[in-house]
Amino acid sequence: MPKRSTLPLIGLLGFSLAGCAHGGSAGSGASAESAVVRGTVTYRERIALPPEAVITVTLSDVSLMDAPAKVLAETTFTAGGKQVPFSFELKYDPARIQPQNTYAVRATIQVDEKMSWTTDAMYPVITRESPNQVELLLKRVAAPSAAAGDAGEATSGALVGTSWRLEDLLGRGVVENAEATLEFPEEGRVAGKGSCNRFFGPAEIAGQSIRFSQLGSTMMACPEPIMNQERDYFKALESAERFEVQGSVLKIYCKGSNRPLRFTKQ
Repeated sequence: MPKRSTLPLIGLLGFSLAGCAHGGSAGSGASAESAVVRGTVTYRERIALPPEAVITVTLSDVSLMDAPAKVLAETTFTAGGKQVPFSFELKYDPARIQPQNTYAVRATIQVDEKMSWTTDAMYPVITRESPNQVELLLKRVAAPSAAAGDAGEATSGALVGTSWRLEDLLGRGVVENAEATLEFPEEGRVAGKGSCNRFFGPAEIAGQSIRFSQLGSTMMACPEPIMNQERDYFKALESAERFEVQGSVLKIYCKGSNRPLRFTKQ
């Protein structure tokens, strides 16, 4: 009798373990499938790419605006005789994703080792109800005009890797203990502190002309004088037209104002 009662118990236990193992496998498959960002890279210009053109797409954590973006995944490939749109896949480790952080995809196309197209807008993915599939529309990078000359080209390049502190906001000074900054972490990108919130976005620089568009920022609240300064600072950046670098001083002239934004180098 004992032997007869033991056999069904062993069989039932084996069936349960097999069911658990099967459930675990299905869960892993779903996780691996979700840990992919897919999309396409394209541009509007009717310009053919040479076969050796290099396309690079990156997935980065852009939550900290005062620090270089942390790259979670990257893919690089050549055109190989094909033309836009190009499809891409970025596989990432879901364990590195923090729900409160912001993640974005950007892309560049290089021709003859020079950046010819780049994303000039933010393409958020994964968190904050953002999708895992994006269509990246790149903008052609303007080459410095011949009239700008070598001096203008050198001035543009000199901004990359620099950091500046706002000293005067269009002739109105700045709020004490409410630091605003401007940084150029890499070619075509700007970041900094608005006074309360961190911000980032694309920067278009050609010769001595400069333009910021579609700036993104965190959403913290601060005392009203600081928030007012930040609002005016962002508004001024979005109307920027040209700049001058004079030693350790950077001046940015904005549309509608005869007074510049004045910064000192950090």
